[in-house]
Amino acid sequence: MSVLSRKETVILDTSTQLGEFDLSADGAYRNVKTFPLPVKQNRRLFVSVTSSHPIDAALSDGDGICIKFKESILNDTIAVDTAKKETIALVIGIFRGDKAEVKLKAWTE
Repeated sequence: MSVLSRKETVILDTSTQLGEFDLSADGAYRNVKTFPLPVKQNRRLFVSVTSSHPIDAALSDGDGICIKFKESILNDTIAVDTAKKETIALVIGIFRGDKAEVKLKAWTE
């Protein structure tokens, strides 16, 4: 890390629930959630995921192409280079019928 680089928070500590029963949702469960992450070019994006039950997480670019994917996360940090991207989406999901309390934090360096 150079002297001039600095850490910029993209998402503060955020808590959310996956797998909630909801009749208005497709399939009657809220299994998937998406978070848009505005980023600057040529930075490194870090996303910290802590979950009470194993979940899957993916980072995709503005064209919908998956940059990074991890399965069965309980406590992990995902890192990607932003290159020429302006927005990266974090998609988290869980199997229908399972529930999880998820804490997210994202930053760039």
